[in-house]
Amino acid sequence: MGLTLASLCLAFGLLSCSSAPVKDSPALLTPQTPLIWPSPPEPAKISYLKAISRPEDIGANKGFFKRITEFVLGTTSDDIIKPYGVTVDGLGRLIVTDTAFKRVHVYDIKKSAYFYIDQPGKDEFSTPIAAATDSENRVFVTDSAAGKVFVFSPKGKFIKGFSAGSRPTGIAINRTAGLVYVSDTVAHAVNIYTLEGKPAGSFGKLGTLEGEFNYPVDITIDRDGMVYVVDSMNFRIQIFDKDGRFNSSFGRHGDGTGDFSRPKGVAVDRDGNIYVADALFDTVQIFDRQGTFLLNFGSVGKTAGRFWLPSGLFIDDGNKIFVGDSYNSRVQVFEYLGEGS
Repeated sequence: MGLTLASLCLAFGLLSCSSAPVKDSPALLTPQTPLIWPSPPEPAKISYLKAISRPEDIGANKGFFKRITEFVLGTTSDDIIKPYGVTVDGLGRLIVTDTAFKRVHVYDIKKSAYFYIDQPGKDEFSTPIAAATDSENRVFVTDSAAGKVFVFSPKGKFIKGFSAGSRPTGIAINRTAGLVYVSDTVAHAVNIYTLEGKPAGSFGKLGTLEGEFNYPVDITIDRDGMVYVVDSMNFRIQIFDKDGRFNSSFGRHGDGTGDFSRPKGVAVDRDGNIYVADALFDTVQIFDRQGTFLLNFGSVGKTAGRFWLPSGLFIDDGNKIFVGDSYNSRVQVFEYLGEGS
């Protein structure tokens, strides 16, 4: 049943004399002192900035009718539920896939604006996993259950979809070459497509040797076009050139410093350092180009700088680090301070 005139009037009266109820949010758990890693007296390399779990966290205001609707129905329909993939487009907008909500959140932090994408054509998302953007700021989203990549305009208008294997998960775009890389987790391979969705190659198969995979998940591309793949059940990161030729790998299974247990997301900063989110360790580990462990930040928890099953990772051109903090229903933002800090 729709909202009645009486209920709207009642809501208006209540809103006019009291503020709308505020939902407790992990994003509100702001540290009293700056969070940096490593701890003093070592020079700081990573600093905590903020968390985003709803549009208000970037200063986006709700319309009056939406406030009334939420007051009456008790819903906050734009909050992140279970973030997985994170990316930032050329306009500086944060894009977050939400597997529980079955939508893609778009946060224009510079303009304090928000919208979401939830309909590829006439359908709805089944399982939106990861997102990437091209040089025109079109948004490419992998839908694992649908077996497709869906493409949207910068404003969220559906453009097209194309088949992308059995279970597409991670996605990365080489904007210079115009190539889309998609991990097919159950096929143990990485497929390459043109921006139009035409097959352009594939590499990998089930196995443990160089260039073989055991459930590949996330993918990222560095400034030189090198492709980094989280080879999850081989507990390693594999690195390839843009044509899929094996370059190197690092990682091992274990519970010690620099080991992997459930690697999920991967990203590379401006200095070539490699970041890996581990969902079981609830931390992000940092390695140099040769795979030598350097540092980790975060531990299990709900307060600022802590994680509960971290997933996707992305580092933008300004060296802001975005981490999908899945079970804390937020994206946490950090900053890489550089090798000279």
